[in-house]
Amino acid sequence: MKVKLFHRPVSLLTAFGGNVRVTPGVLSHFSTALYNNSINLYAVSSGEDSVSFMIDYTDEEKAFTTLRESIKTGPIALNELMVRSNKSVITVNAVDMADTPGVAHAAIKGLAQENINIIEMFSSYGCITIVVDPDQKKRAYDLIVSSLREKFGSRVEAVE
Repeated sequence: MKVKLFHRPVSLLTAFGGNVRVTPGVLSHFSTALYNNSINLYAVSSGEDSVSFMIDYTDEEKAFTTLRESIKTGPIALNELMVRSNKSVITVNAVDMADTPGVAHAAIKGLAQENINIIEMFSSYGCITIVVDPDQKKRAYDLIVSSLREKFGSRVEAVE
């Protein structure tokens, strides 16, 4: 298992409204628009009424314009686009433990106790991506590493 602190900031763009989860083509529509404008997606998360994209902070303005225009022609009515700039990323790569219960809980349990807000969290087969405010990134990283080592011992490698 590897815990990594990324030093390059990211931006999160979230579109709200409509039935995102049950409408075919929503992710395809937006990801195609971003791709056509040479914007790389680091992660995507969707909920009942929203879809969030994590991108490099240098692409924020171009991505905002692209998504704002795409909303007008999309498969559902989305009525709001929110940008959260200059955020920090910590990843927990636990592919070797993807079927082990409690990895995500162990990673984040100390953050709430220390009043560190998780702005967004993405997960894909054994890899957890946690987004926090930059002024809390080092403390969050240290807590995640400590908590995982408490549960999984020397199997946890920390990379700053």
